[in-house]
Amino acid sequence: MSDTPHNPNFSYRPDIDGLRAVAILFVVIFHAYPKFLKGGFIGVDIFFVISGYLITSIILKQQSQNNFSLIDFYSRRIKRIFPSLIVVLTFALVAGWYILLENEYELLGKHIAAGSVYISNFVLQSESGYFDIDSELKPLLHLWSLAIEEQFYLVFPLLLIVGGRFRVNPLVIISTCLSISFLLNVIQIDDKPTEVFFFPTSRAWELLVGSLIAYLSIHSIGKKQAEQFSNWLAWFGVSLIFTAWIFLNSKTILFPSWWALMPTIGAASLIFAGETAWFNRKILASRFAVFIGLISYPLYLWHWVLLSFARITEIEKLSSLLRLSILIVSFVLAFLTYQFVEKNIRFQKSKFISLGLLICLLVIGVTGYLVKQQKGYSGRYTFTQDWAEGELGNDLFSDKGLVFEKKCVDKYGKVPYANFSKNEFCLVQDAQSPPTALLLGDSHANHFYSWLIRDTKLTGGNLLNRGSGGCFPFFDNPTNPNETCLSLINELLEMAIVTPSIETVILASRAVTKINEKTFIPKKTTLDFSSLKETDNPYFVFQNGMRKTLQLLTQANKKIVFILDIPELEFEPIVCTKRPWRLSGEEAKSPCAVPRSLVDSRRKKYLEIVTNVLRDFPNVKTLDPISALCDEAYCWAIKENKLLYRDNNHLNEVGAVYLSEHLFLAN
Repeated sequence: MSDTPHNPNFSYRPDIDGLRAVAILFVVIFHAYPKFLKGGFIGVDIFFVISGYLITSIILKQQSQNNFSLIDFYSRRIKRIFPSLIVVLTFALVAGWYILLENEYELLGKHIAAGSVYISNFVLQSESGYFDIDSELKPLLHLWSLAIEEQFYLVFPLLLIVGGRFRVNPLVIISTCLSISFLLNVIQIDDKPTEVFFFPTSRAWELLVGSLIAYLSIHSIGKKQAEQFSNWLAWFGVSLIFTAWIFLNSKTILFPSWWALMPTIGAASLIFAGETAWFNRKILASRFAVFIGLISYPLYLWHWVLLSFARITEIEKLSSLLRLSILIVSFVLAFLTYQFVEKNIRFQKSKFISLGLLICLLVIGVTGYLVKQQKGYSGRYTFTQDWAEGELGNDLFSDKGLVFEKKCVDKYGKVPYANFSKNEFCLVQDAQSPPTALLLGDSHANHFYSWLIRDTKLTGGNLLNRGSGGCFPFFDNPTNPNETCLSLINELLEMAIVTPSIETVILASRAVTKINEKTFIPKKTTLDFSSLKETDNPYFVFQNGMRKTLQLLTQANKKIVFILDIPELEFEPIVCTKRPWRLSGEEAKSPCAVPRSLVDSRRKKYLEIVTNVLRDFPNVKTLDPISALCDEAYCWAIKENKLLYRDNNHLNEVGAVYLSEHLFLAN
């Protein structure tokens, strides 16, 4: 992505800059218009192949001439990569100071620090989870791919040097590493999709595909055949890339997995076809394509930062016209960055330039770290809000010990506290005494804990909250999307049944959203609703699981409380905050509420199931938060000068306490 080798050891190919143009246009269009041809994310995979090819070509040619220097190699990388990154990170740091709220600026500071030392992929992977914020609200999210490339640049040359000392053929090193990395990708993709996506060990094979093409080209292996069929090979590559762009969808497949072979083999085919192939010569090497390719690196850096800042600050979703305007600005900034920053620094021969750039980037990273440590510098400006109580954000909710706590994990968790899954919940009032009630379910059960511990008449005085994100509080959960649900929830329900002290079981979950989905089958093409097996159909899974669970708990003489799902907002409550700056000029969303008619429409199918099942279990007590959160016109995020939600579908602690003051059992 970041290397164009105008290098005396490398014969420049304009068609490769043209291929880079294809990749960046895919990425930019995908990020601005994600619903249009959803496979645009494969642009990053094309970049990986290009980078692997260029870097390996330089190294192998210099090694063959016995003039490869690791210091010179890294010096050139710094002069190529750091200048544009320094400009964009500085912009993000300064712009964030003026337009972001303290928690947003704190996160930005963390990501600036990570980006400055190229570990963004590891940081983003560590953040992924049930409560992670939307990726569109992370202005430096895209630095994950640069981190993988830099980690590759750090390790791969060393492998070739060590291999050369022991007279190991580079082809053996490339082929072995490629095979291992690809196997890690396909073997782990089902169990660890996030790690596979972000970790270099499972993405390096894509760069090594480019390395393999570089080796074959340098040693003229298969080159004569490639030249004979260059047009066929090029069109084969084009067909693979455009098929992937048109048909792949990151929301319906696990990626990279086997799917990444399409763009990587496609890019490799175009490169191996050579610059004489018609498509390469006429299309990729055209002046327009080469120009876009030359500014592709700063364009990659600029476009996402600007789109993300706009999405953070605006109340409504960005209009198509606004997104197009942002892309135009991105192209202009990319050209200016390339023309006046990259070109002026990149070909400077002084080695002190590289040292200065390194120091500059580290200073920016330290500044980002200070922003993180200072919690986003909350005193930057004074802003007003329409509530006196209530807090935004899931991090603060977790930091207050409202997701899991050590005393509970030590007593009721199966793993040490330090390794407890961030997708699970474990809270208990008194770990030294037997629990009197169990609150079971996902995060939509967990956020009721602060209310229920105040109702000792209902809970008996010692409430235990257990569960996991994405799990129904019923027997026989689907194995997808959370594979731990089936065993975990079954074990917890069985524990409740056989534990005499647990007299009451309270069930709750984020059911409205799940029932309105068509399938539990993750990352696969959605099937027709009527053709789904009952085990994959949320409608039947919820109904059958609820009925079986109520039946077994009733037979065990347990008191059962069923809490209906809360109204979900159609916006993040942060838009109800008066920001220091918005493109639209609007101060804050008003009213800070969602229409009652929309909530009732979304709950219709859910209430049909619940009512149908509960009709057979008159002993079950029901509770409906809608009576406290809604009036006839709206369901409110703010009531009585209190912010009740921490995000668009979770109550904060104040919201839970508010329910304790306004909600009563329905029967």
